[in-house]
Order: sequence, then C-alpha cells, then structure tokens
Amino acid sequence: MTRIILFEDAAFADLLPLTYWRSVFELRCGRRTLFDRCASRWGVAPVGVLTRSWIANVAADRLGLPVNEPLEPGDVLINPRWLPERGTTLPKPPFLGTCEDGIACIVCDKALAALLGPQDFLDRKRWSELIEQIGRASLPGAMIGYPWDLVLRNGQLIAEDWRASDAGIAGDVHASAVLINRDAIHVAPGARVQAMALLDASDGPVIVEKDAVIGSHAVVVGPACVGERSLVKPHAFLHGGSSIGPVCKVAGEVDACVFDGYSNKAHDGFLGHCYVGSWVNLGAGTTNSDLKNTYGTVRVPIGGKEVDSGQMFFGGVVGDHVKTGIQLALTTGSVIGFGANVACSRMPRTFVRSFSWVTDRGVEEGDVRRLASTAATVMARRNVTMTKSESDLFNKLPEIVAYFEPDVIAHRAAYESSEHRGQAKPVTQ
Repeated sequence: MTRIILFEDAAFADLLPLTYWRSVFELRCGRRTLFDRCASRWGVAPVGVLTRSWIANVAADRLGLPVNEPLEPGDVLINPRWLPERGTTLPKPPFLGTCEDGIACIVCDKALAALLGPQDFLDRKRWSELIEQIGRASLPGAMIGYPWDLVLRNGQLIAEDWRASDAGIAGDVHASAVLINRDAIHVAPGARVQAMALLDASDGPVIVEKDAVIGSHAVVVGPACVGERSLVKPHAFLHGGSSIGPVCKVAGEVDACVFDGYSNKAHDGFLGHCYVGSWVNLGAGTTNSDLKNTYGTVRVPIGGKEVDSGQMFFGGVVGDHVKTGIQLALTTGSVIGFGANVACSRMPRTFVRSFSWVTDRGVEEGDVRRLASTAATVMARRNVTMTKSESDLFNKLPEIVAYFEPDVIAHRAAYESSEHRGQAKPVTQ
C-alpha cells in the first residue's frame, strides 16, 4: 500500500506570518485545507508529515499523525504547496519531480529513503544538491508560493471541490430566499438560509456547509464556500472567490477573501482580496484597500523586503490571533503579524510586526504572557482548549519571529546560513 507523507520545504518562510502558528499543510484554499486537499486528490490519507522542529509537536497534536519519522522505500513525499493538474498520476521510484520553482513530489527507493532526513526538506542548498545528484522531471500544475496565491486560486479550487463533492439542497432554505442557478448550490444538512437571503451561483458554485447560517438579506455570490457553524450575518455581501472557514462570523462586505477557522469580522466594513488567519477579531468598521490608486501591481512586505505580487488586487494578510480596533484603515498589501493588536486612528504602516501593540501613542512590544492568556481565553469561549504544545509554541514564537521580521533582518541572514534551518535559537534583541 502506498504511504503518502507530506513535507514542508523552505518556502514556509514566504508564507509567514501565516505559518508561525501552523504548518503549511493547514493553510486553507478552496473548500479545504492543503492537508485535506492532498488526501482528497490522491484518494489516500497521508500517514505522516515532515515539518519544522519547532512546530512538530503542534502538528502532531492537530493532525494526529507521526511527525518527522524515518522514511521507507516506496514512500511518496508530496509538497502540499503543489496543486497538480487533474489526471496527474504518481510515478514509480526513484523519482524527484519539480513544479515551477519547487520540489513537488519524491518517490523513494531504498537509497532515497536512507538519504533523506526531515531537516533536508528545509534546506534550499540541500535541495539543489539532491536535484543535481538524482535528476528531476517536470510535473504539471502550480505551486503556492506566497499568501496571494492562496487568494488568487481560491475561486478556482472552490469550483474544483464542488465538482468532486455531493451537491443538492439538504438544509433549511426559507421560502423567500432567492437561489440563482440552484443546481450549483449546496446547502448541507443542518445549514440554514434565512428569509430574503440571496445565493447567486451564476459564475460559480455556492457551498454552505453543515450548521452554517446565511442571515436575512445577506448576499453570497459564487464561487464561495461558507464553513461549518459559520454565520454570514444579515445584510452582509460576500463576493465571489471567498472561503469562510469553520466557526467564523462575517458581516459587511467581503470580496475574494480566505478566512481560516474561528475568526470574526462581525461588523460593517470592507475587506478585499485578503487572507485572514485563525482566531482573528476585526473591530467594527475595519476596512482595507485591495487596489492601488495607480492600478499597478501590489508590492507586499515578505521576509524583510517588498515582493511584487504581480497582482493588481491584493489586500494583504492578517496573521493568527490578531485584534484590530474600530474604524481601522489598512493600506493595499498590508501584512499584520502574529498576535498583533492594532488600534489607531491613523493608517498603520504596511508591515505590522508580530506581537506589536499599535496605538496613537506609537508601537510597543506586547507582553507575550498576557497575549497567550488572552488567546487561551478567546479559544475557551469557542469550547476549544489551547493545548500544551500550542502554549509552548506561543511562548517560543518571539525568538522565532526575531529571525524573520524586518527590524531584526540581520538575524534572518544569520539563520539562512545556519545549519539549524527550521530550528529556533535564542536571539538577543
């Protein structure tokens, strides 16, 4: 029986701040996380993962799988960033396949299984050596490289997920609700579509998952997915290309956004072309820009430098456990780091460092113990307990953040040349 094992590579750093609190496998695109997408795509559930040492315990707890275990001959190693074309098949060993600029798949023979260790997957130099040693073949498809790729491809993947799923109306749809192109709408058992709501699947499917609620007079335009136990509040407008993860609340106007689980935008305000992490709370009136006045491509602060996204529309990234104050305005391509609190009357800088407290008095470093305590309280309100591994990671993250965020970019350079890639070391700030 084929053993599928998912691996992270060094590109996890280009997906920060979203990958501080989770492995790449847990990122959401379309109806599913990348982990669930791999299981669905290949018809075989992964039996293990290879990930960074400092997130290994969290990944093991969340996924319930062995982490960083030795490989065996015949193992198929798949990069969850790879989105293969339909019809792609797995080759026989030994095999190393690339897609765009990354290694997408490895099929191990005895020699390869013995050669590869977990940390090899996080070392770009090591990958180059392997490619020279083994050779490679090109694989069809695309790679998720940066956060905007998750937003850009979201609508397409919702449509693909729809084609592979059960369809039909099984939930409670009020007689006055309007369903356009009903054959492309799925309302799962336990879900409710309230009076005068509009679900428009003219341009793509609309998926309303189990126990989700679409409030009165809300508009949901496909392709869109509303996750389990999530609420699209009355009068909300959810544009096409949006995925709302489980147990979220969404109000106001949301255009082509991805929300991870347990995040709230429960009030008016516009959010466009943005990836929102988990356990986020956006204050009333929080609004972002997703288009430059010049109509040029959006440049995004990634890894201490500005990266041209190549996209005309991209609002930005909101990291996990972020809180914003009322009436906050965010400029195009903003990145708000993990655990930041932003409550100021003026537009903050494009990059807000993780653990920052940003107010009209200036920027201060947040108290990590206080932030962790608040996070545990927020999670408990949704009947979720912060695990010991999550608590340990939360308290370790300031050391890890110091490697990757711009005001300590010298430490990032030292980290890149270190033998400890994927492993945090204490840093004196």
